[in-house]
Amino acid sequence: MNSWFRISMSAVLLSVLVASTGCSTISRWFGWDESGDETAGMVPPPTTDLQPGPWSEAGMLPPGTRAGWNPIPGMTLPTVYFAYDQSTIGTTEQAKLEQVANILLQQKDVNVIIEGNCDERGSSEYNRSLGERRALAVKVYLAKLGIADTRMQTQSYGEDKPAVQGADESAYAKNRRADLIAAK
Repeated sequence: MNSWFRISMSAVLLSVLVASTGCSTISRWFGWDESGDETAGMVPPPTTDLQPGPWSEAGMLPPGTRAGWNPIPGMTLPTVYFAYDQSTIGTTEQAKLEQVANILLQQKDVNVIIEGNCDERGSSEYNRSLGERRALAVKVYLAKLGIADTRMQTQSYGEDKPAVQGADESAYAKNRRADLIAAK
């Protein structure tokens, strides 16, 4: 009870102090001018001539504009699948990534775009984040196998790019994935 009394008295004393000092003092404390204009005396935000980039309405890069990388027609890499709500790479999927690493180590001019995807369960924000974690998990695994970071790019599509339509476990399992796209 004693602490509540102190807090109440502090609030009363603060009110009295503010009232006795006047509005002009408070305005100076906060950088406002005497007219009460809260923006007076503040530094305006910097202006820039930046133009919108190549992002589409969904927030994705259009195909073929990934930092100058273009998919290699006819060259397919395996898809890595994930367990529900997970971004760890399962034992069966590690063999796929070892195969991809061998290809990339032999063909130094080939890069890889890693696209993280999710099923439709969960919010768009959560799925975008989970897709990013999945893509980054693949990237980290490939880096441990000797693939240079500069040869890999990640992109999260969340639930926006399903491989299979449907609202059952067989469809969900095919949508929880990371697509690996060979690119130059």
